[in-house]
Parts: sequence; structure tokens; C-alpha cells
Amino acid sequence: MMGDLDFLERGVEYIRWSLLIVSIDALTIAALLIISLLITPLATYILTVILFYFLLISTVIPYALIAILWLLGFRDLARYDGRYTLGFVGAIIAMVSYFMNIVYMGYLVINMLVGNLLIPKPVITQPLILIRNQFLIVFSLYLPLPVFASLILGIAGSVLSMIALYRLSRDFASPSTRLGSIITIIGILLIELQPLSTALIGVGTALLFPGLNNVLTNAEKQELNL
Repeated sequence: MMGDLDFLERGVEYIRWSLLIVSIDALTIAALLIISLLITPLATYILTVILFYFLLISTVIPYALIAILWLLGFRDLARYDGRYTLGFVGAIIAMVSYFMNIVYMGYLVINMLVGNLLIPKPVITQPLILIRNQFLIVFSLYLPLPVFASLILGIAGSVLSMIALYRLSRDFASPSTRLGSIITIIGILLIELQPLSTALIGVGTALLFPGLNNVLTNAEKQELNL
């Protein structure tokens, strides 16, 4: 049973702003990865190691904002209609993934500050990049356990939340929301394939930003017709 329309409006607005941040961030990283395809393999490796392991250190506030807005948004969607609870569960899982990353990155930073330069073992023992050509970088998933666990949780949580947005798009006839959620899910599942994955996530979330506004417009029209 559907609840107060205010829950839908507030939830969608939280989610829209979080998606705007995700889109800008993803498209920026995709651009950097595309640039890395134009330089030497060694330079590519160094750049991708920095992006893959240490980008979070300089983006703690934006990612924290994304996680909080995501959680608040799907909480309100679940209050509006229990069928969107799947998205709230996904947001909780994504939040756990985020804090796992924070703890691990904090551990690395603290050790660096006290003089222990810790390089994650997989960076030394296994190649981070499996395949590199002029079009594609294929990343290895042989990662430090905290990073790997965080990645899996992040994928699971994000996909669950996108499924909830897909359901929302069907309920309120929003083609751009439907397309954006599908493109974003594909991008998330292809996380090893860069910069394709990141570009798809950037484009998909960019489509969701206006698409969710369309959801609100259609929801208000339905409310007036009742």
C-alpha cells in the first residue's frame, strides 16, 4: 500500500542528488582511464593503481555524501511503498561497503604516517591489469581481502538499489529512468572492464537524474487523478 506522497518526493530528491555526484565522479574517472590508454603501459599501471586503491582517500566527503543521501532516499521510498524496500536493503549493503573501504584506507594512511609504507600484497604478487590495449583495460580481481569484500558488497548493494529504481520507472512510466537503471546495472556488472564500465555508470546515472524528476511529475499527476 502506498503512503504519503511526501515520502516519494523527498526520497527521490535525495537519490537524484546522490546520482548527480556519482555521474560526475564516474565520468571523470572514465576520462582519466581513457587518457591512460593513450600513454605507456607503465604509466597506465601507475595511474590505475592510484585510481583503484587511493582515489577514495581524496574523495571521502563526496562518497560519504553519496552513501548518506542514498540511504535516506531509499528509506523514504520504502516508507512510501514497501515494494521499494529492496532498494533500502541495497543502500544498507552499499553503506557497509563504503565503511569497509574507509577503515581499510584509514589503516593504510595511518601506517604511511608512522613510516610503514604498506603496498597491498596483490599489487606486488599479481598484476593489477590483466589485459591492456588501445580500447580496453581489464582489471584483476586478485585484491586485498577487505577491498575484494567491499567490492562484492558494493556491487550487490548497488544492483539491488538499481532494481528498485527500475521498478519505480515501471510504476510511474519513466523511460529514461528505466534505461538509466539498466545501463547502470550493466556498468556495475562489467566493473573489471575499464573505461567501459565506469563510462556506462556515468551515463546511466546521468539519465536517472532527469528520469527521476519525470517520476515525480507522473506521481503528482496520478495523485491528482485519484
